[in-house]
Amino acid sequence: MTLTLAADFVVAILLMFTIYYAAKLSRKLSALRADKSALHTLVQNLMQASSSAEAGVKGLKAAAEEMNRELQRRLQEGQSLRDDLAYMIDRGGSLADRMEVSLRPRHDASRPEPATAPARLRAQEASRAAAEAPRREPRLSAGNFIQEMAARLAPSPGGAADTPSRAERDLLRALAGRR
Repeated sequence: MTLTLAADFVVAILLMFTIYYAAKLSRKLSALRADKSALHTLVQNLMQASSSAEAGVKGLKAAAEEMNRELQRRLQEGQSLRDDLAYMIDRGGSLADRMEVSLRPRHDASRPEPATAPARLRAQEASRAAAEAPRREPRLSAGNFIQEMAARLAPSPGGAADTPSRAERDLLRALAGRR
């Protein structure tokens, strides 16, 4: 019986080790199950954050595209206005040249005349200057231009009155109304 008793004792000790390791394994499995549910919650939160980030990116893209369209529209408007201004400067230069030529005989002979270039060349230079430096001050303001034109068309001090033509009077009235 001693041999059977010794075998039973060895089996009892092995069963105690087995129970101890089973309890330890059960605790670790419980902790793993708790971590699994926390991991599942973390994955769900991450998916929600990812979907809201995607929606935010789509919103930003839409806003950027809208801003791009608005910027393109304003750029086209600005270019159109620049072209209109260049055309007006060209037309104004040629009109000023014609007016200067028509007023030159009435001009005082003692006053030196400015060096003039051909009308088309001056108009092109004015258009280029307007395109290159839009903030540059104009050489002659509208008020000064009107005063200068009125002085040119006024009767001369010697008493000989040169009456302005009807077109010149209309131009002066229109310019005075713009002031």
